[in-house]
Amino acid sequence: MTATLPPAERADAPSSAARDRRAALPRAVLRLHRKALVVGAVLVGLFTLLLLGSLLWRSAYSPAEVAACGTGSGCPGLNAYETAHTVYWSLLNQSQNVLLLVPLVIAAYAAGPLTARERELGTHHLLWTQSAASPVRWLRSTLALGSVAVAVGAVFLVMVFRTAVAPMEGVWGFGGWEPGGYVGSGPVLVAYCLLGLAFGVCAGTLIGRALPAIFAGVAGTGVLLVAGTFGRPWLWPVSTVVTPFSEGRGAWPSPGTDWPKGAEVRGQWLVTGDGVRIDPASCTAPTGGIKECGVRAGVESWLVEFHPLSHRLPLQLVETGLVLLLAVLAVGAAFLVLRRRTP
Repeated sequence: MTATLPPAERADAPSSAARDRRAALPRAVLRLHRKALVVGAVLVGLFTLLLLGSLLWRSAYSPAEVAACGTGSGCPGLNAYETAHTVYWSLLNQSQNVLLLVPLVIAAYAAGPLTARERELGTHHLLWTQSAASPVRWLRSTLALGSVAVAVGAVFLVMVFRTAVAPMEGVWGFGGWEPGGYVGSGPVLVAYCLLGLAFGVCAGTLIGRALPAIFAGVAGTGVLLVAGTFGRPWLWPVSTVVTPFSEGRGAWPSPGTDWPKGAEVRGQWLVTGDGVRIDPASCTAPTGGIKECGVRAGVESWLVEFHPLSHRLPLQLVETGLVLLLAVLAVGAAFLVLRRRTP
């Protein structure tokens, strides 16, 4: 005797199977790249342990205890504090450079193991068949899960760095406008990490060979990191300060006196009565230096264009938006190429 399913159950069967296939696709992507996720989590944990551990070690010595030691030698409290502070300072200094490398590492992995390796080995068709997914759906799932992992990791790194740099913000170049400190202290790091993922996927899809794709993805991300460093002073209107120039004032204006300390200077000029700007670097010693150069040219004032620290967040938001736009364009190019190359 043959049992038959009610019409409602027969109608639900295809949709249930489709839901199972959609749920299986993210699991397949996770299973394929679980080692990379574990390694990334371990590296983020090590970064956190080193930075926050050194901060806690330095914080174990209160200012009152250190001050009680005076400046004499042989004070155990002072010596221990100096050791802890040296370790903390060194790790914090190096972490600014490490944060700039994170988008490059993400671009290398996205270009090679995440996309191009399977095409180079010829196993991508097997992956698509086993997961019952089209190439576009496979790439969409890979990008979605990769973006979530990258964004969460980058946000966590920003939080750790901001916590660690707080006692030294603006001191000896930490944080502030230093490239690593600027990127690591706001949403710009998240944007550049997502850009590295997008450029890597785009390079892997376009080239299809691991090593050339890795080179292209890392080079593209690196070029934009450098371009961002030089271009970001122009992303937001600057503040200006004008100081008088006279024969008795031939020296350059100085931070903390003529403009706020900790500001990022975009440029300084000598300005004549006609409004002509003269680069002070052109007034070299053979021409009599800045003082005589300015007198001969009829200079009346110094002009300084700068970004105070209050401009840092608006600059980061504008740069983040531009970088995310480039990431979206790179992802769109990857999908366009994939659709044209696959049936």
